[in-house]
Amino acid sequence: MKILVTGSNGFVGKRLVLALEKKGHSVKGFDTAQGNDLLDKRQCRQECKGIEAVFHLAAVLDEKSQMLEKVNVEGTENILEAASKQRCARFIFLSTVGVNAGVKGIVNEESQLKPITPYEKSKARAEKLVLDFQEMISITIIRSALVLGPNKYWQSIIKLAGKDFPIIGGGKQVWQTIFVDDLINALVFVLGKKECIGETFVVAEQGKPTLRQLYSEIRKQLETGGKIKTMPKLVAKIVAVLKGNKGILTTQHIDRLARERNYNTEKINALGWKAKVGMEEAVNRTVEGLK
Repeated sequence: MKILVTGSNGFVGKRLVLALEKKGHSVKGFDTAQGNDLLDKRQCRQECKGIEAVFHLAAVLDEKSQMLEKVNVEGTENILEAASKQRCARFIFLSTVGVNAGVKGIVNEESQLKPITPYEKSKARAEKLVLDFQEMISITIIRSALVLGPNKYWQSIIKLAGKDFPIIGGGKQVWQTIFVDDLINALVFVLGKKECIGETFVVAEQGKPTLRQLYSEIRKQLETGGKIKTMPKLVAKIVAVLKGNKGILTTQHIDRLARERNYNTEKINALGWKAKVGMEEAVNRTVEGLK
């Protein structure tokens, strides 16, 4: 197939392009690094010419950015319009389980949309736009758990673990992630399945480690000795404020760490996809990748 990948220069996008090319597809990248702009409707239509499938990964993650809403919502609408007008056969949207962030207990595809942060709210609005277009183009939505892999976010987390930074709270909550290679496999998988058309899928690792187990595994890989220190959530927030809410130590990020991340992936499992990389291997490959 002739495929367009938005966000093709990103952490997930680069890997997806390579995976699709290995399958024999012809892939065109669409990324700000290449001079592309989701807010340019004319450019979106031009780039969708002759394209049979679109993977829409591009998004602004920085919640302080004034472009977050425009790119994540308006940009999604622009590429949807372009893909439908150019008669693309498939549109696969990478969303986040963050759209269910406020839901307690195990989250699945039927869980209430309850986003908390500006980013999560923008992705929930983008999802609704994708569903509005499903009579004009065959859509699939992937709600991904937090992606684990050798990127800047995990580099910051691992650096803190290496400095013996305390875990926020007790860390007893389920904290499922998904290794980047498994997410790529899920995206490629739904492209080849007619049963995935018009559907939304939650994707995450198969195991259900706690945050403490994940943090312990990171420290083990770093050969950091000693007991894991803990810090109450309230104290952590006070420290974050005193330090100016900078970098990864912000009140918002502390709230995210304290959440439970417990997901049910049975819907996509029933079609034949399962995450292959467990937490221990994912941490090992992330630490090695960052070296």
